[in-house]
Amino acid sequence: MKNQIGFPVFFNLVKGNKLFWLGLLFTVLGILVTVPLYLFMGSIVEPHEKYNHELIYDKGTEKEAVVNNISVKFNVTYNNQHPVQVSYSYIDNGKEVHDKFETLDLNNQENMFSNLHKTLKIKVYNGQSAIVGLEPFVFPYSVFMTFFIFPFIGLIMLIIGMWPGFKIYRVYKNGEEREAQIYAVMPVSSGIVITNRKASVDYHYFSKNGNKLLGHATAPIGFLANNAVNDTVSIYVSADDETKSYLSPKYLMRKY
Repeated sequence: MKNQIGFPVFFNLVKGNKLFWLGLLFTVLGILVTVPLYLFMGSIVEPHEKYNHELIYDKGTEKEAVVNNISVKFNVTYNNQHPVQVSYSYIDNGKEVHDKFETLDLNNQENMFSNLHKTLKIKVYNGQSAIVGLEPFVFPYSVFMTFFIFPFIGLIMLIIGMWPGFKIYRVYKNGEEREAQIYAVMPVSSGIVITNRKASVDYHYFSKNGNKLLGHATAPIGFLANNAVNDTVSIYVSADDETKSYLSPKYLMRKY
């Protein structure tokens, strides 16, 4: 039967790990940035910008199309050029189809608008089309995909940061509660901050076979006010390995 150990205990175990907080920050900020970015990109990317032009030119069927409109996209600049968008229509399976194609090839041609209402050759494949003889331009939206790596990095750091605490939490959930006797206890400094002091606790307990086992733990500094050498404390021993033990979570959660 598993021990009734709640989430606050788990959070208490992981909150002291800097990698946990860094991973949480990367994950949350990454999601807050990438989700709106994904929705925004989905709303501005037009169907013709998602076409597989290599496949169209390789396997497409050649047809004639009529140019309906030619416009310059001044809001987009690539290599100091603005792409030209050509709107055209063609007949496919007896139905008129309207499509678009963007290119930089027409950018420097002064007479590009003379092609309006004229016919041109296109290739059609699986409902997608492309103009023959022009290099297609597709804005490199993939550059924005780099933002999507941040939540994944954050998630990895989050898992790594939680793992040490999770191993202890598993012992609390699945282990056996026993008694141990303190044989050494003293205050120690934690990290580079001198004021961040904790209690170093060394204890011994007995295995099921009667062997004496040693354990070490770090507890809040207030632990020293209520516990001394030779006092009995509660510990949790791993069900898989009796040499692994941890102070009862009640000492970690107690308000000293």
